[in-house]
Order: sequence, then structure tokens, then C-alpha cells
Amino acid sequence: MIDLLGSGLLSLFAFVAVISFVIVIHELGHYGVGRLFGVHAEAFSIGFGPVLAEWRDGQGTRWRISALPLGGFVKFRGDENAASAPDRAALEQARDAHGDADTVFHFKPVWQRALIVLAGPAANFVLAIAVFAVLGAARGEVSAEPLIGTVIEDSAAEAAGFQPGDRVLEIDGAPVRSFTDITESVYIRAGQTMRFLVDRDGRELELVAEPQRQMREDGLGGERAMGFLGVGLSPDAELAYRRYSVIEAPAYGVRRTAEITGMILDYIGRLVTGRASVEHINGPLGIATTAGQIANQAVDGGASGGAAPAAGDRVLALVLGLVTLAGLLSVALGLMNLLPIPVLDGGHLVYYAYEAVAQRPPSPALQAAGFRIGLALVLGMLFVATWNDVSYLRGLFS
Repeated sequence: MIDLLGSGLLSLFAFVAVISFVIVIHELGHYGVGRLFGVHAEAFSIGFGPVLAEWRDGQGTRWRISALPLGGFVKFRGDENAASAPDRAALEQARDAHGDADTVFHFKPVWQRALIVLAGPAANFVLAIAVFAVLGAARGEVSAEPLIGTVIEDSAAEAAGFQPGDRVLEIDGAPVRSFTDITESVYIRAGQTMRFLVDRDGRELELVAEPQRQMREDGLGGERAMGFLGVGLSPDAELAYRRYSVIEAPAYGVRRTAEITGMILDYIGRLVTGRASVEHINGPLGIATTAGQIANQAVDGGASGGAAPAAGDRVLALVLGLVTLAGLLSVALGLMNLLPIPVLDGGHLVYYAYEAVAQRPPSPALQAAGFRIGLALVLGMLFVATWNDVSYLRGLFS
């Protein structure tokens, strides 16, 4: 019972630390560019719900820490709520007040408002690039060439005609650099047709496979539905380890961020067209579980056998694990906020694009309807994610 309580507290602490850090960076992007254009920020909140702590700075901004660390917001002058819907009464009051109009978000030129909104997701991508650059310099990268060594009997790979010695060159037209590229591509493609270009004894062949859906251990103590191709790495495959220099690391950070972005966009595209399942969408509970398992593995490292690693090594493993998670979440948060859904940053950008073309903003009624629809979509996604989380946790603790 004590172990379970300690594990739960560690999971909660790791989750709050990682998600809060990513959210702070996102909101600081909005805040910083808003201040650059002279917009007054009335409130900067990390989390929603009851306020746990609040203080006011010299500019009059109220900085808050709230009870539910599931998001955050910057409320600029003229905003009605955290979604930046315009407050009509406040706008009229500011228009009449001498000098206040220049500090109101909604009175700024449309290009400035668009940059302020875009700055949040941009900050997340900058954070992700920085995270992966640091990891590339501190930990480096191990990769194995995509050379097939084994083909499991009765697997999707056997049905497709894979043979030991095949070298995978492309998957659905995308180049393959390492064996990890194969596993990452197959992971969320269960039951989906995939085309593999392979080199077999100097001849290029195209093989078509549908990865099987299997419940497999995820390395964090639970099981998840994953796509399973049925190939193993060849013992003759060359392994390459590379630690990037300070000069090379930023380029690696950009490349890794672009790869993760491409994978997420590919999944979203197939999800929208009905070619992918929603079972891979994770919510707060799933993120908390992952963060907690990373923390537990670092803290308990070596307990299962052999000499336990030194405290410094465990701390380093914990930091690197949570930093990696922060980078992944930062990419996901940046992309999610760019979706063209009202109440998200992408929805605001759609409104601003309309305003730039039509030379007038959408009507208040249209904006209000859009916000209601957007809120329903976001809550629907949160419900699906939470359902997936609960299903995963049932299996984890059964």
C-alpha cells in the first residue's frame, strides 16, 4: 500500500512538472509577443479551476497557479475568457478611455493578433528543438540499419513475402534510415495497408503488408494495442552510435522534431479519413502514467537484479526521461493548438485569415457559434482520450 501510494505521488509530481513546464513555455510565447506589440496582459494562469496562488507584477498582470494543471491561458485586455473571445462591453469601455485602446488585443492589426496567437505553438516547437538538441549532445543516438534478420511464422511480414536479408528502403514512399523507423511506422498502423520498398540481393521489390493488431507490453508496465509486422533485426546489421557536437545538435533537434511532427500529422490525417483508430489518443491520465513510470524506472533502476546504479545516474536517467517526454508533449501541444478548431489557436488563425480577406471580422454570432462547436469538439476529444486512459489503467492494475 505504501509502495502504491509512493508510486502514485511520484507519478503525480512527474506529470505536474512536465505538463506545467510545457504549458508555461506555450503561454510565455503568447505573452512575450503580446507584450512586444504593447498588449496588456491582465492574467497569466497555469492551470484551471480554483486559484492556489496569485501575485501581481509591476505591469498589473495577475500571475496565477490554479488547481487543475491541465492547461493554461493568458488573458489579454479585451478578452472575455480564457479562449480570447472578445468582451464587447470591455472593448467599448476601452475605446472610450483615453490611451487604453492601444493596449487592447482586439484593437491590434490582424497581422499582430495572428503573430501573438501563433507565438504559443511556435514556442512549443522551439522548445522541442532545444530539447532534442540537448539530448543529441548529451545522450547521442544509437541506430541500426534496417536489415531484416527474422520473419515470424504466420505474421503479416510472412504473408507479404518478407525474407531474412531484406533491407527496407522506403515505407509508403518515405525513406527508411534505421530499424527504429520501421517499428515507429508500424506501431499505429494496425490493419492498415502499408507499402514497403526493399532491397533483396540487389533487386528492389515492393511488398504490401497489413500489420496485425496485438496487445503488447509498452515498456512501462502495461499493455497497449500496437501494429505488429513480425520482423526482427538481423544480427549482421551495423549499429551506429553518434553523439552530436554543439554545432551539429541544433540540426538534429530540428530533424527529430520534424520526424515526430510528420508522424503525428500522418496519424491525424488517417484518423480524419477513418483509416486509423482513436485508441492511440492519450489524455491526462495516460500522460501522468507515462511520466510516473519513467520516474519510477529511474528511481528503482537496478532493483530487479545486479548492482543498483549510483544516485547520480538515477537522477540523470530521471531528468533525461522526463525531458524527452517534455519534448514529445511539446510537439503534440503545438500541433494540437494549430488545429483549425475555434477555442484553439488554429481556430483564431482561421478567423483572422477571414478578416484579412473580407476586411472585417466574422460576426459575433458566428464567432460565438464557432466557439460552442469548438468547445464540444475539444471536450469530445478529451472524453475519448480519458476513456482510452481508463481502459489502459484497468489493464495496468488488473
